[in-house]
Amino acid sequence: MLKTLHKVSSHSSKILARDDGGDVLRYGDLTDHENFWREAIPERSFVILLCENTVPHLGAYIGLHAAGHAILLLPAKISNAHLMQMIETYQAQAVVSVQNGLVRCEQHYVRSEALHPDLSICLSTSGSTGSPKLVRFNDRQLYANAESIAEYLDLTEDEIPLAHLPMEYSFGLSVIHSHMLVGATLLLSNASVMQPQFWENFSEATSLAGVPFHYDMLLRIRLEKRDSKNLRTLVQAGGRLPKDKVLTLHDIASEKGWKFHVMYGQTEAGPRITWLPHSCIPEYPDCIGQPIPGVEVELVNEEMVIKSSSVMMGYAETRADLSEGDVMNGVLYTGDLAEWVDDRFLRIKGRKSRFIKLQGNRVGLQEIEDFFASIDIEVVCKGVDDSLTVFTTSGPKEKISETIIENFSFSPRSFNVVLLDEVPRLSNGKIDYKSLNALGDGGV
Repeated sequence: MLKTLHKVSSHSSKILARDDGGDVLRYGDLTDHENFWREAIPERSFVILLCENTVPHLGAYIGLHAAGHAILLLPAKISNAHLMQMIETYQAQAVVSVQNGLVRCEQHYVRSEALHPDLSICLSTSGSTGSPKLVRFNDRQLYANAESIAEYLDLTEDEIPLAHLPMEYSFGLSVIHSHMLVGATLLLSNASVMQPQFWENFSEATSLAGVPFHYDMLLRIRLEKRDSKNLRTLVQAGGRLPKDKVLTLHDIASEKGWKFHVMYGQTEAGPRITWLPHSCIPEYPDCIGQPIPGVEVELVNEEMVIKSSSVMMGYAETRADLSEGDVMNGVLYTGDLAEWVDDRFLRIKGRKSRFIKLQGNRVGLQEIEDFFASIDIEVVCKGVDDSLTVFTTSGPKEKISETIIENFSFSPRSFNVVLLDEVPRLSNGKIDYKSLNALGDGGV
Protein backbone atom coordinates (compact mmCIF):
# COMPACT_ATOMS: atom_id res chain seq x y z
CA MET A 1 0.00 0.00 0.00
CA LEU A 2 2.70 2.52 0.94
CA LYS A 3 4.70 2.11 -2.24
CA THR A 4 1.55 2.55 -4.33
CA LEU A 5 -0.16 5.01 -1.96
CA HIS A 6 1.23 7.99 -3.83
CA LYS A 7 0.53 9.05 -7.41
CA VAL A 8 4.15 9.95 -8.17
CA SER A 9 6.09 7.93 -10.72
CA SER A 10 8.33 5.25 -9.21
CA HIS A 11 11.14 6.78 -11.29
CA SER A 12 10.55 10.30 -10.01
CA SER A 13 13.37 12.29 -8.45
CA LYS A 14 10.87 14.28 -6.41
CA ILE A 15 11.72 14.41 -2.72
CA LEU A 16 9.36 12.43 -0.49
CA ALA A 17 11.11 13.37 2.75
CA ARG A 18 14.02 15.32 4.18
CA ASP A 19 15.15 15.07 7.80
CA ASP A 20 17.02 17.22 10.32
CA GLY A 21 20.35 15.73 9.27
CA GLY A 22 19.81 16.64 5.62
CA ASP A 23 19.19 13.07 4.44
CA VAL A 24 16.76 12.82 1.53
CA LEU A 25 14.34 10.11 0.40
CA ARG A 26 12.94 10.35 -3.13
CA TYR A 27 9.82 8.70 -4.48
CA GLY A 28 12.03 6.97 -7.02
CA ASP A 29 14.00 5.29 -4.19
CA LEU A 30 11.11 3.23 -2.85
CA THR A 31 11.58 0.19 -5.09
CA ASP A 32 15.19 -0.10 -3.89
CA HIS A 33 14.00 -0.12 -0.27
CA GLU A 34 11.45 -2.82 -1.08
CA ASN A 35 14.06 -5.00 -2.78
CA PHE A 36 16.46 -4.59 0.13
CA TRP A 37 13.93 -5.89 2.65
CA ARG A 38 12.77 -8.73 0.41
CA GLU A 39 16.35 -10.01 0.50
CA ALA A 40 17.03 -9.19 4.16
CA ILE A 41 13.89 -10.97 5.44
CA PRO A 42 12.74 -13.39 2.70
CA GLU A 43 9.65 -14.82 4.46
CA ARG A 44 6.65 -12.75 5.54
CA SER A 45 7.34 -11.88 9.18
CA PHE A 46 6.14 -9.84 12.13
CA VAL A 47 8.77 -7.11 12.41
CA ILE A 48 9.22 -4.52 15.14
CA LEU A 49 10.51 -1.20 13.79
CA LEU A 50 12.03 1.13 16.39
CA CYS A 51 11.08 4.55 15.09
CA GLU A 52 12.43 8.06 14.93
CA ASN A 53 11.49 10.75 12.44
CA THR A 54 14.41 10.33 10.07
CA VAL A 55 14.83 9.32 6.45
CA PRO A 56 16.43 5.92 7.26
CA HIS A 57 13.49 5.05 9.53
CA LEU A 58 10.89 6.11 6.97
CA GLY A 59 12.72 4.22 4.23
CA ALA A 60 12.77 1.10 6.39
CA TYR A 61 9.06 1.46 7.18
CA ILE A 62 8.05 1.81 3.54
CA GLY A 63 10.44 -0.91 2.39
CA LEU A 64 9.35 -3.44 5.02
CA HIS A 65 5.72 -2.81 4.19
CA ALA A 66 6.23 -3.06 0.44
CA ALA A 67 8.12 -6.33 0.97
CA GLY A 68 4.98 -7.79 2.53
CA HIS A 69 5.86 -7.82 6.22
CA ALA A 70 3.53 -6.95 9.10
CA ILE A 71 5.09 -4.14 11.14
CA LEU A 72 4.75 -3.03 14.75
CA LEU A 73 5.91 0.57 15.19
CA LEU A 74 7.50 1.37 18.55
CA PRO A 75 9.58 4.34 19.75
CA ALA A 76 13.35 4.02 19.40
CA LYS A 77 13.71 5.18 23.02
CA ILE A 78 11.66 2.27 24.37
CA SER A 79 13.14 0.65 27.47
CA ASN A 80 14.89 -2.67 26.93
CA ALA A 81 12.51 -4.39 29.37
CA HIS A 82 9.44 -3.16 27.49
CA LEU A 83 10.97 -4.09 24.13
CA MET A 84 11.71 -7.62 25.33
CA GLN A 85 8.14 -7.88 26.62
CA MET A 86 6.81 -6.98 23.17
CA ILE A 87 9.20 -9.35 21.38
CA GLU A 88 8.18 -12.25 23.60
CA THR A 89 4.45 -11.47 23.69
CA TYR A 90 4.16 -11.28 19.91
CA GLN A 91 7.05 -13.61 18.99
CA ALA A 92 8.52 -11.02 16.66
CA GLN A 93 10.80 -12.53 14.05
CA ALA A 94 12.93 -9.42 13.71
CA VAL A 95 13.65 -6.02 15.25
CA VAL A 96 14.80 -3.24 12.92
CA SER A 97 16.57 -0.17 14.24
CA VAL A 98 18.79 2.62 12.93
CA GLN A 99 22.04 3.45 14.70
CA ASN A 100 24.36 6.20 13.50
CA GLY A 101 22.47 6.29 10.22
CA LEU A 102 22.92 2.56 9.59
CA VAL A 103 19.98 0.15 9.51
CA ARG A 104 20.27 -2.91 11.76
CA CYS A 105 18.12 -6.03 11.68
CA GLU A 106 18.20 -8.46 14.60
CA GLN A 107 16.58 -11.86 14.16
CA HIS A 108 14.51 -13.28 17.02
CA TYR A 109 11.78 -15.94 16.76
CA VAL A 110 12.49 -18.15 13.75
CA ARG A 111 9.12 -19.91 13.70
CA SER A 112 5.88 -18.38 14.94
CA GLU A 113 2.16 -18.72 14.38
CA ALA A 114 0.97 -17.62 10.96
CA LEU A 115 -0.03 -14.00 10.40
CA HIS A 116 -3.38 -13.10 8.90
CA PRO A 117 -2.77 -12.37 5.20
CA ASP A 118 -4.39 -8.92 5.49
CA LEU A 119 -2.43 -7.80 8.56
CA SER A 120 -0.31 -4.79 7.66
CA ILE A 121 0.48 -2.40 10.53
CA CYS A 122 0.18 -2.63 14.31
CA LEU A 123 0.23 0.33 16.68
CA SER A 124 0.25 0.43 20.46
CA THR A 125 -2.89 1.64 22.23
CA SER A 126 -1.02 2.72 25.32
CA GLY A 127 0.76 5.94 24.50
CA SER A 128 3.45 5.98 27.18
CA THR A 129 2.01 3.65 29.82
CA GLY A 130 3.57 0.52 28.38
CA SER A 131 0.54 -1.72 27.80
CA PRO A 132 1.34 -4.49 25.28
CA LYS A 133 -2.14 -4.24 23.70
CA LEU A 134 -2.02 -3.51 19.97
CA VAL A 135 -4.35 -2.20 17.29
CA ARG A 136 -4.32 -4.19 14.02
CA PHE A 137 -4.79 -2.60 10.57
CA ASN A 138 -4.92 -3.78 6.99
CA ASP A 139 -3.97 -1.69 3.96
CA ARG A 140 -7.55 -0.82 3.01
CA GLN A 141 -8.22 0.75 6.40
CA LEU A 142 -5.07 2.87 6.35
CA TYR A 143 -5.71 3.96 2.77
CA ALA A 144 -9.33 4.93 3.52
CA ASN A 145 -8.33 7.29 6.33
CA ALA A 146 -5.43 8.81 4.37
CA GLU A 147 -7.74 9.44 1.42
CA SER A 148 -10.35 11.09 3.64
CA ILE A 149 -7.77 13.36 5.30
CA ALA A 150 -6.38 14.42 1.94
CA GLU A 151 -9.91 15.22 0.77
CA TYR A 152 -11.17 17.35 3.66
CA LEU A 153 -7.86 19.22 4.10
CA ASP A 154 -7.62 19.64 0.31
CA LEU A 155 -4.02 18.42 0.27
CA THR A 156 -1.93 18.83 -2.89
CA GLU A 157 1.51 17.76 -4.06
CA ASP A 158 3.02 21.13 -3.15
CA GLU A 159 2.40 20.54 0.58
CA ILE A 160 5.46 20.56 2.86
CA PRO A 161 4.22 19.40 6.29
CA LEU A 162 6.43 19.65 9.36
CA ALA A 163 6.24 15.98 10.39
CA HIS A 164 7.48 16.25 13.97
CA LEU A 165 4.88 14.00 15.61
CA PRO A 166 6.36 10.53 16.26
CA MET A 167 5.70 8.20 13.34
CA GLU A 168 4.76 5.38 15.75
CA TYR A 169 1.94 7.63 17.02
CA SER A 170 -1.25 7.24 14.98
CA PHE A 171 -1.64 11.01 14.47
CA GLY A 172 1.95 11.33 13.26
CA LEU A 173 1.61 8.31 10.98
CA SER A 174 -1.58 9.72 9.45
CA VAL A 175 0.32 12.91 8.53
CA ILE A 176 2.84 10.76 6.65
CA HIS A 177 0.24 8.60 4.90
CA SER A 178 -2.09 11.41 3.82
CA HIS A 179 0.74 13.52 2.39
CA MET A 180 2.34 10.58 0.60
CA LEU A 181 -1.03 10.01 -1.05
CA VAL A 182 -0.82 13.36 -2.85
CA GLY A 183 2.92 13.20 -3.58
CA ALA A 184 3.95 15.87 -1.07
CA THR A 185 7.34 16.41 0.59
CA LEU A 186 7.68 15.68 4.32
CA LEU A 187 9.98 17.60 6.66
CA LEU A 188 10.81 14.81 9.11
CA SER A 189 11.99 16.12 12.47
CA ASN A 190 12.75 14.96 15.99
CA ALA A 191 13.22 18.55 17.18
CA SER A 192 11.02 19.90 19.96
CA VAL A 193 9.27 23.27 19.90
CA MET A 194 12.05 24.68 22.10
CA GLN A 195 14.86 23.80 19.69
CA PRO A 196 16.15 26.03 16.85
CA GLN A 197 15.81 23.19 14.31
CA PHE A 198 12.05 23.17 14.84
CA TRP A 199 11.83 26.81 13.82
CA GLU A 200 14.10 26.32 10.82
CA ASN A 201 11.63 23.68 9.63
CA PHE A 202 8.66 25.86 10.60
CA SER A 203 9.90 28.66 8.34
CA GLU A 204 9.73 26.30 5.35
CA ALA A 205 6.65 24.21 6.19
CA THR A 206 3.20 24.70 4.71
CA SER A 207 1.44 22.97 7.62
CA LEU A 208 1.92 21.97 11.23
CA ALA A 209 0.05 19.29 13.19
CA GLY A 210 0.17 19.20 16.97
CA VAL A 211 -1.46 18.00 20.18
CA PRO A 212 -2.60 20.34 23.00
CA PHE A 213 0.82 20.19 24.67
CA HIS A 214 2.48 21.56 21.53
CA TYR A 215 0.00 24.40 21.16
CA ASP A 216 0.36 25.30 24.84
CA MET A 217 4.08 25.66 24.22
CA LEU A 218 3.58 27.60 20.99
CA LEU A 219 1.30 30.08 22.72
CA ARG A 220 3.71 30.39 25.64
CA ILE A 221 6.55 31.39 23.32
CA ARG A 222 4.35 33.80 21.35
CA LEU A 223 3.40 32.01 18.16
CA GLU A 224 1.90 35.27 16.93
CA LYS A 225 5.43 36.72 16.72
CA ARG A 226 6.71 33.90 14.51
CA ASP A 227 6.73 34.13 10.75
CA SER A 228 6.73 31.48 8.06
CA LYS A 229 6.98 32.21 4.37
CA ASN A 230 4.93 29.15 3.39
CA LEU A 231 2.65 28.23 6.29
CA ARG A 232 -1.01 27.79 5.41
CA THR A 233 -2.50 25.35 7.91
CA LEU A 234 -2.40 24.43 11.60
CA VAL A 235 -4.23 21.30 12.77
CA GLN A 236 -4.82 20.08 16.32
CA ALA A 237 -5.87 16.66 17.64
CA GLY A 238 -4.71 14.27 20.35
CA GLY A 239 -6.89 15.57 23.17
CA ARG A 240 -9.08 18.48 24.19
CA LEU A 241 -7.71 21.99 23.86
CA PRO A 242 -9.53 24.53 26.10
CA LYS A 243 -11.87 26.68 24.07
CA ASP A 244 -10.13 29.93 25.04
CA LYS A 245 -6.93 28.60 23.48
CA VAL A 246 -8.85 27.33 20.45
CA LEU A 247 -10.19 30.85 19.94
CA THR A 248 -6.77 32.42 20.48
CA LEU A 249 -5.18 30.11 17.90
CA HIS A 250 -8.03 30.80 15.50
CA ASP A 251 -7.45 34.54 15.85
CA ILE A 252 -3.69 34.23 15.37
CA ALA A 253 -4.20 32.08 12.28
CA SER A 254 -6.79 34.47 10.84
CA GLU A 255 -4.53 37.46 11.35
CA LYS A 256 -1.65 35.72 9.57
CA GLY A 257 -3.74 34.31 6.74
CA TRP A 258 -3.52 30.71 8.00
CA LYS A 259 -6.24 28.16 8.73
CA PHE A 260 -6.55 26.45 12.12
CA HIS A 261 -8.60 23.25 12.22
CA VAL A 262 -9.56 21.19 15.29
CA MET A 263 -9.83 17.43 14.89
CA TYR A 264 -10.79 14.38 16.92
CA GLY A 265 -9.78 10.78 16.47
CA GLN A 266 -8.76 7.50 18.03
CA THR A 267 -6.01 5.11 17.06
CA GLU A 268 -8.62 2.39 16.54
CA ALA A 269 -10.32 4.51 13.86
CA GLY A 270 -7.24 4.85 11.72
CA PRO A 271 -7.20 7.56 13.40
CA ARG A 272 -9.21 10.65 12.30
CA ILE A 273 -12.98 10.77 12.97
CA THR A 274 -14.19 14.40 12.97
CA TRP A 275 -12.95 17.86 12.13
CA LEU A 276 -14.00 21.42 12.95
CA PRO A 277 -13.15 23.77 10.06
CA HIS A 278 -11.45 27.09 10.74
CA SER A 279 -14.49 29.11 9.69
CA CYS A 280 -16.74 27.38 12.25
CA ILE A 281 -14.50 27.78 15.30
CA PRO A 282 -15.79 31.20 16.49
CA GLU A 283 -19.31 29.82 16.91
CA TYR A 284 -18.40 26.30 18.09
CA PRO A 285 -15.02 26.51 19.89
CA ASP A 286 -15.82 23.67 22.31
CA CYS A 287 -16.87 21.19 19.61
CA ILE A 288 -14.91 18.47 17.82
CA GLY A 289 -16.73 19.14 14.56
CA GLN A 290 -18.40 17.00 11.94
CA PRO A 291 -17.57 13.49 10.69
CA ILE A 292 -14.86 13.42 8.04
CA PRO A 293 -15.67 11.94 4.60
CA GLY A 294 -16.36 8.22 4.83
CA VAL A 295 -17.24 8.29 8.55
CA GLU A 296 -20.71 8.04 10.08
CA VAL A 297 -21.35 8.86 13.75
CA GLU A 298 -24.27 7.61 15.82
CA LEU A 299 -24.90 8.32 19.50
CA VAL A 300 -25.95 5.19 21.40
CA ASN A 301 -26.85 6.06 25.00
CA GLU A 302 -24.71 9.17 24.42
CA GLU A 303 -21.67 7.09 23.42
CA MET A 304 -20.12 7.93 20.06
CA VAL A 305 -20.29 4.93 17.74
CA ILE A 306 -18.62 5.27 14.37
CA LYS A 307 -18.99 3.36 11.14
CA SER A 308 -16.13 3.62 8.69
CA SER A 309 -13.98 1.55 6.36
CA SER A 310 -10.95 2.86 8.28
CA VAL A 311 -11.90 1.18 11.59
CA MET A 312 -9.24 -1.31 12.74
CA MET A 313 -9.35 -5.07 12.23
CA GLY A 314 -9.33 -5.50 16.02
CA TYR A 315 -7.00 -5.66 19.00
CA ALA A 316 -4.12 -8.01 19.71
CA GLU A 317 -2.75 -9.11 23.07
CA THR A 318 -1.03 -12.35 22.01
CA ARG A 319 0.74 -13.75 18.95
CA ALA A 320 -2.34 -15.84 18.19
CA ASP A 321 -4.40 -12.64 17.83
CA LEU A 322 -2.22 -11.64 14.87
CA SER A 323 -3.75 -14.48 12.86
CA GLU A 324 -7.31 -13.18 13.32
CA GLY A 325 -9.23 -11.37 10.60
CA ASP A 326 -11.41 -8.27 10.85
CA VAL A 327 -13.64 -8.67 13.91
CA MET A 328 -14.87 -5.06 13.99
CA ASN A 329 -16.73 -4.98 10.66
CA GLY A 330 -16.23 -1.24 10.39
CA VAL A 331 -17.93 -0.36 13.70
CA LEU A 332 -16.18 1.22 16.69
CA TYR A 333 -17.63 2.10 20.10
CA THR A 334 -15.36 4.98 21.08
CA GLY A 335 -16.04 5.13 24.82
CA ASP A 336 -16.52 8.90 24.51
CA LEU A 337 -19.83 10.47 25.49
CA ALA A 338 -21.01 13.24 23.18
CA GLU A 339 -23.92 15.37 22.04
CA TRP A 340 -24.95 17.06 18.81
CA VAL A 341 -24.91 20.86 18.80
CA ASP A 342 -27.39 22.49 16.42
CA ASP A 343 -27.68 19.08 14.68
CA ARG A 344 -24.40 19.92 13.02
CA PHE A 345 -21.34 19.45 15.21
CA LEU A 346 -20.37 17.05 17.99
CA ARG A 347 -19.29 18.07 21.47
CA ILE A 348 -17.51 15.66 23.84
CA LYS A 349 -19.14 15.43 27.28
CA GLY A 350 -16.76 12.98 28.94
CA ARG A 351 -15.11 9.57 28.82
CA LYS A 352 -16.91 6.34 29.52
CA SER A 353 -13.80 4.61 30.81
CA ARG A 354 -10.80 5.75 32.79
CA PHE A 355 -8.56 7.09 30.07
CA ILE A 356 -7.12 10.55 29.61
CA LYS A 357 -4.62 12.03 27.18
CA LEU A 358 -1.32 13.56 28.27
CA GLN A 359 0.69 15.38 25.60
CA GLY A 360 -1.33 13.55 22.95
CA ASN A 361 -0.73 10.06 24.36
CA ARG A 362 -3.57 7.98 25.71
CA VAL A 363 -2.95 7.10 29.35
CA GLY A 364 -4.76 4.39 31.29
CA LEU A 365 -5.21 5.47 34.90
CA GLN A 366 -5.59 1.85 35.99
CA GLU A 367 -2.26 0.96 34.40
CA ILE A 368 -0.48 3.60 36.49
CA GLU A 369 -2.15 2.34 39.66
CA ASP A 370 -1.24 -1.25 38.80
CA PHE A 371 2.40 -0.32 38.22
CA PHE A 372 2.74 1.28 41.65
CA ALA A 373 0.93 -1.66 43.25
CA SER A 374 3.58 -3.93 41.74
CA ILE A 375 6.23 -2.06 43.76
CA ASP A 376 4.07 -1.96 46.91
CA ILE A 377 3.07 1.69 46.70
CA GLU A 378 -0.59 2.62 46.86
CA VAL A 379 -1.69 5.33 44.45
CA VAL A 380 -5.05 6.38 43.07
CA CYS A 381 -5.29 8.42 39.89
CA LYS A 382 -7.81 10.85 38.52
CA GLY A 383 -7.55 13.36 35.75
CA VAL A 384 -8.73 15.07 32.62
CA ASP A 385 -6.86 15.55 29.35
CA ASP A 386 -3.41 17.05 30.01
CA SER A 387 -3.90 17.07 33.79
CA LEU A 388 -3.22 14.01 35.95
CA THR A 389 -3.51 13.89 39.75
CA VAL A 390 -1.86 11.01 41.60
CA PHE A 391 -3.07 10.51 45.18
CA THR A 392 -0.88 8.46 47.49
CA THR A 393 -0.46 7.57 51.14
CA SER A 394 3.24 6.82 50.59
CA GLY A 395 5.61 9.75 50.73
CA PRO A 396 7.69 11.59 50.02
CA LYS A 397 5.91 13.24 47.08
CA GLU A 398 9.22 13.92 45.33
CA LYS A 399 10.01 10.19 45.19
CA ILE A 400 6.61 9.43 43.63
CA SER A 401 7.17 12.19 41.06
CA GLU A 402 10.61 10.84 40.15
CA THR A 403 9.18 7.34 39.72
CA ILE A 404 6.43 8.63 37.41
CA ILE A 405 8.88 10.56 35.24
CA GLU A 406 11.33 7.66 35.08
CA ASN A 407 8.78 4.98 34.18
CA PHE A 408 6.17 6.86 32.15
CA SER A 409 8.11 9.81 30.68
CA PHE A 410 5.36 12.28 31.61
CA SER A 411 6.24 15.97 31.63
CA PRO A 412 6.47 17.28 35.24
CA ARG A 413 3.92 19.96 34.29
CA SER A 414 1.33 17.37 33.27
CA PHE A 415 0.78 15.76 36.68
CA ASN A 416 0.49 16.55 40.38
CA VAL A 417 1.16 14.28 43.37
CA VAL A 418 -1.10 14.67 46.41
CA LEU A 419 -0.29 13.07 49.77
CA LEU A 420 -3.30 11.67 51.70
CA ASP A 421 -3.68 10.35 55.24
CA GLU A 422 -5.79 7.54 53.80
CA VAL A 423 -7.53 6.69 50.53
CA PRO A 424 -11.32 7.20 50.86
CA ARG A 425 -13.27 4.00 50.30
CA LEU A 426 -16.88 2.90 49.99
CA SER A 427 -18.48 0.43 52.36
CA ASN A 428 -17.73 -2.39 49.94
CA GLY A 429 -14.03 -1.57 50.11
CA LYS A 430 -13.82 -0.02 46.66
CA ILE A 431 -12.17 3.36 46.20
CA ASP A 432 -14.55 6.29 46.57
CA TYR A 433 -13.70 8.29 43.45
CA LYS A 434 -16.41 10.85 44.14
CA SER A 435 -14.73 11.75 47.42
CA LEU A 436 -11.40 12.04 45.61
CA ASN A 437 -12.97 14.40 43.10
CA ALA A 438 -14.26 16.50 46.00
CA LEU A 439 -10.72 16.73 47.36
CA GLY A 440 -9.57 18.36 44.14
CA ASP A 441 -5.81 18.64 43.85
CA GLY A 442 -5.12 19.77 47.39
CA GLY A 443 -5.37 16.59 49.42
CA VAL A 444 -6.17 16.45 53.10
